[in-house]
Amino acid sequence: MDAASTKALAAFGFLTVLESPDHGLFGGYLVLSPQGRPLEFRCSTPVTASRAQEILYGPTLRPYLFAEVIGRALIAGAELHATAILTDQRDMLPLSLLRPEEILLVRSLTSESALPEIATTLSISAKYPLPEDGAVSVSPSASGAAAGLIINGCEIIASSTSSRTVDELARMLEPLACNVFLAEPFQRIRAALTEAQLASHDAAEYPHDRAAA
Repeated sequence: MDAASTKALAAFGFLTVLESPDHGLFGGYLVLSPQGRPLEFRCSTPVTASRAQEILYGPTLRPYLFAEVIGRALIAGAELHATAILTDQRDMLPLSLLRPEEILLVRSLTSESALPEIATTLSISAKYPLPEDGAVSVSPSASGAAAGLIINGCEIIASSTSSRTVDELARMLEPLACNVFLAEPFQRIRAALTEAQLASHDAAEYPHDRAAA
């Protein structure tokens, strides 16, 4: 992708983690244009905690691995600046203590089990159509969160460090929410990470097959 030609455009980052029982944690960071097109994608190498870390970090281990180890490295290595960074992992919210961007938790109000494992934008859009007139449905979150709101069927929760009002967050996300179901890009990231794992596995198997032949 030509990053230089897109630096002037608004961009939104989507950050999540794929948990593999065999390999550990894979982080994925996808930067989208307001139209939902990919501008940049980065993924981490697998991260696993040592037994000593599990003992010493206790319940703080997951937020440490998600936010400090995976999230911070992926965003720091990105070429494009994101207006806001959205994540579907609550353990990623402590990233707001380390980064200046707005970190927002996205929770789909639709059953996640209804989402396909590997989805395309087209199929998701058909399943969860956005308003035809491009209008964005916004309402305060029923959770009572200080900076929570609902946009087109997704609850948006700001980090504890955010100073923005609900209206400010809605205005920030409106250009993106006109075109993208905000829980959908995480499906793209997981699909891409799964493909990367399969490609890595095939590459590891290939020399072995050649040797056996």
